[in-house]
Amino acid sequence: MPKKSHLKLTQQQATAFTLRQQHLIQPVEQPLGIMRQVVAIQAQYSASIPIAFWARSTSLSQDWVNSALFETRVLVKTWCLRGTIHVLASTDLIMMVQAMGQQQVSEYEHFMKTRRGVDRQEIQKLNKAILHALTRRSLSRSELHRAVPKLASIEGASWGLDVKGLAFVGELVLADSDGSETRFARRDVWLSELSWKPPSEEEARRELLLRYLAAYGPATMQDFAHWSGLKMKTVKAILERCTPDLIIADIADWRGNYYIRCQDEPPLRANNEVPPTVCLLPKFDPLLMGYSDKTRFIDEENLSRVYRPAAQVEAIVLLQGHAIATWRASLHGSQLRLSIVSFRRLNKRQQTLMESKAEQLAIFLDGKELNLSFNPEL
Repeated sequence: MPKKSHLKLTQQQATAFTLRQQHLIQPVEQPLGIMRQVVAIQAQYSASIPIAFWARSTSLSQDWVNSALFETRVLVKTWCLRGTIHVLASTDLIMMVQAMGQQQVSEYEHFMKTRRGVDRQEIQKLNKAILHALTRRSLSRSELHRAVPKLASIEGASWGLDVKGLAFVGELVLADSDGSETRFARRDVWLSELSWKPPSEEEARRELLLRYLAAYGPATMQDFAHWSGLKMKTVKAILERCTPDLIIADIADWRGNYYIRCQDEPPLRANNEVPPTVCLLPKFDPLLMGYSDKTRFIDEENLSRVYRPAAQVEAIVLLQGHAIATWRASLHGSQLRLSIVSFRRLNKRQQTLMESKAEQLAIFLDGKELNLSFNPEL
């Protein structure tokens, strides 16, 4: 285990560091750099993906994400962290597969056998047939089910139970959409130029933890387990292997052991203030999905307003590193209608800061007119 450090931090120091590492205080120009920094962006709500980049970027075109996913293919969409669909840098796919795949395949096969009556041998047959069907081109789910009829009889196929097993081992990815259905592709066809020389599982898991702490630290191992979906027994083993690279930090009034990379100690000590910056973070933003302790940026009494039933995670307004509202937006012709529901009454200065940020979002979303409303939830 890392030796107990004398590094003592205030909550402000910890928050300022995390927001800087997430590019939420100092946005950057290159969106691919943002992607590699935050590691993965949950893709359950596709409209959130470009806004997660926009919140961290100084210059980003709205169509960059689609181009990066389906034209240049420097991004890829697949099932990974927590068994859910995420977007990540294509060059990180191999690391993610090696770090997560073994556990996920084991859990998938257990579920399929005990809950769907499909054993490993049958899964292997289906997977072989799927890959054969995808040899020449990507296929929609309905096309794939016509090619492999057995898939259509799997309860929950529309949630990925038909193809997840192949995604977990990196042989299948989500491809372009035809507008109504997601399409699937073989990884070796869709990302034909991607080098596929897998690191060891130990190396991949070590990289995953260090990459997580680079963007989400200081963080506990419970936070890392929650973010990744890895079991705590596995997380503890990874932690042991990362001992030389980590420091334990004591953060005022926060319980538990918080870890940072050794190289992050100087900037952590140097940055003491959280600027009065407003951030509009979308649904399922990486910052919202990164921690087991959800009170880090959101007061406990407001958690139910953000983390909703059916695993919904609302978009939030972050002011000086603290959630003070949720927001929703929709385009009506050329008008962006944006409603901010605050957790408490907002003063004029706070409203002005939010209005400025909302105007920037409207421009990004090609809204020529902004209709902004403040609705306090009291």
